[in-house]
Amino acid sequence: MKHESMVHALEEILRLLKPGGTLIDIHPVVQAWLCEVTQGSKAVFAEPSPTYDYEEDLIQADVALAQVVQRRLFDRDIEGEFDFLTYASSAAELREFLKKASAYEDSLQDDEVTARAEELAARVEQIRQACGEGAEVAAHERGRITLLRPVI
Repeated sequence: MKHESMVHALEEILRLLKPGGTLIDIHPVVQAWLCEVTQGSKAVFAEPSPTYDYEEDLIQADVALAQVVQRRLFDRDIEGEFDFLTYASSAAELREFLKKASAYEDSLQDDEVTARAEELAARVEQIRQACGEGAEVAAHERGRITLLRPVI
């Protein structure tokens, strides 16, 4: 979605907000998510996902938010970043979950990206098994949350 469409959506949200209402924007930061192997609270392996392909959309979202703030439609009230982790007991389980979660995305991956993703999954599973009992696989993404209040 182009930032002009996102700006239009934010303008429409402004129109629909009740007086005193707040818009909460949550979206990933512009960086590839990490495929990790964890043992307890410690990450023993982490590598960026080769399937990360939504950088342009996230940049457009940031541009749209900046534009409505610059136009004084909204003020940024609170902003912060957080870790978002999706755990699985194996690389196969994580891939299956991510496949279902992205079932409605229209982007196609080329053969090279698919091959790199399969290679990473095999490596991750090998590392997880070598770590022994209690080792898990995780998709680790950074997110940003922003509370936006309408300028009155």
